[in-house]
Amino acid sequence: MLRINIHIKGLLMSQIKLDPITRIEGHLKVEVNVNNGKVTDAKCSADMYRGIEKALKGYDYLTAIHITQRTCGCCPYAHAEAAALAIENALKIELNKNGKLLRNMVIGAYKLKDYLLHFYTLSLLDFMDIKAILDYEGNDSDLLELKRWVLKEISSNKVFPSPLFLQRFKANYITLKELNIVLIKHYLESFEIMKKIDTMVKIFGSKSPHMVSIEAGGVTTMPTADRLIKYIDLAKETSVFIQEKYLNDVIEVAKQYKEYFKIGKGPDNFLTFNTLLNLDGSYEFVQGISTDYKLNENIDPYNIVEYNGFAYYKESGGYKPLELTQLTPITLEEFKHETKKYSWSRAPRFEGRVVEVGPSAIIINTYLSGKNKKLNSLVDKINAELGITLQDYNSVMGRHLARAIISQLIMDKIFNDALNVDEGVLGFIQLPEIPNNVKGIGLTEATRGALAHFIEIGENGFIKNYEMIVPTTWNISPKDNSGIHGALEQMLIGTEIKDEKNPIEIARIVRSIDPCLACAVH
Repeated sequence: MLRINIHIKGLLMSQIKLDPITRIEGHLKVEVNVNNGKVTDAKCSADMYRGIEKALKGYDYLTAIHITQRTCGCCPYAHAEAAALAIENALKIELNKNGKLLRNMVIGAYKLKDYLLHFYTLSLLDFMDIKAILDYEGNDSDLLELKRWVLKEISSNKVFPSPLFLQRFKANYITLKELNIVLIKHYLESFEIMKKIDTMVKIFGSKSPHMVSIEAGGVTTMPTADRLIKYIDLAKETSVFIQEKYLNDVIEVAKQYKEYFKIGKGPDNFLTFNTLLNLDGSYEFVQGISTDYKLNENIDPYNIVEYNGFAYYKESGGYKPLELTQLTPITLEEFKHETKKYSWSRAPRFEGRVVEVGPSAIIINTYLSGKNKKLNSLVDKINAELGITLQDYNSVMGRHLARAIISQLIMDKIFNDALNVDEGVLGFIQLPEIPNNVKGIGLTEATRGALAHFIEIGENGFIKNYEMIVPTTWNISPKDNSGIHGALEQMLIGTEIKDEKNPIEIARIVRSIDPCLACAVH
């Protein structure tokens, strides 16, 4: 972390740079200007570039499902699904019953694992006091082993103790001893739960990460009795943690940090795509764009424009889907002297609007649609318990709470879907002849939010053009060509920093969106 103080006419201004932000996926740099304790400007910089979209050109169209998964090791399932959906859209094919159910079961399980990973492994250390383990006096063997390890490392006087979670900002961590111990215990338990959920993914995904059974046309793993029984048994085992411990932990943390329902407020525009298909053709979570908490479900993905005025590309204009692969990265020499552009991420806008995507967007848009009664009922119940409203999901704590609520619904859905699978019936249909000169769109929700894949298939089934517009690209985008900040930048601006040497507020806001930089610049 770098902090620079600047004195101007009696005002104390500071520049704080966190580079890189830790406990996220990928390399993100955040720079903020602080004036008298409040953030007045923010820049979020994605610091790496790869070019997977360009690399796809000229390959067989079916390779997109597997190559795009290599965009990320955290959420490859979403790219497999979006690529398959794009091809299915281009070929105008519909999955059979088992194809729909099995795809939900693979994708839903992966989402659950990602949500647990985000809360317990990546974010919880911003709130619970891990050093509370030193006061533990019980007889739990796991907690006692952790206590011995932490005590040994602290006593060693090492500059960097082995448990990386001991390196942290000085901040207002939870002070309730009992709550800290419960959270630490669940932190440890979550690893075993994630392992079991990952096994659920592998049963029908064939491997994890980068599953090989999701294809255009469905899922290629045969749903045998033994596979279904194993999946259902694991779902039962993990559901207790998901539906009791995880949700309750988030609620208890939220009670300790109610002010964080007002911190990290984004642009108040929320974008979602349909995800988790039901057999009647509806979706568990709906698509739409909401502004001022009014939902429009009739959206056209070709109304997305990505701007590059502040991104490290030679072309600075705005481009619609399937136009972006013509972009040329600036040269190293240009990079050394660049003063305006500050990120490899493009700046997507929907109908000119900065939007937030992700769990809060899913909760808000699906709630406003009124199409998922169970979601609305659960949201109403929790809102009453915490004294919050739907608008409060546009916040740090609202995003954590949204993930926990979504997890309850996903757990129920994949369990019920497993019970409805027809044993011994392949959930896959043969594709038609090799396509020529067709386009397709695949829209879904990844763990981190709205995901879109666009494919153009040329002669003999070879990819002519490919584009991905990824959740984190929306959320961590730089300014657009009108100088309007991206969603995360807006979440940071206006935030009060209590201790500029320990800007925990910045870390909590950034981690609340669970950024994935490998996906953001692809």
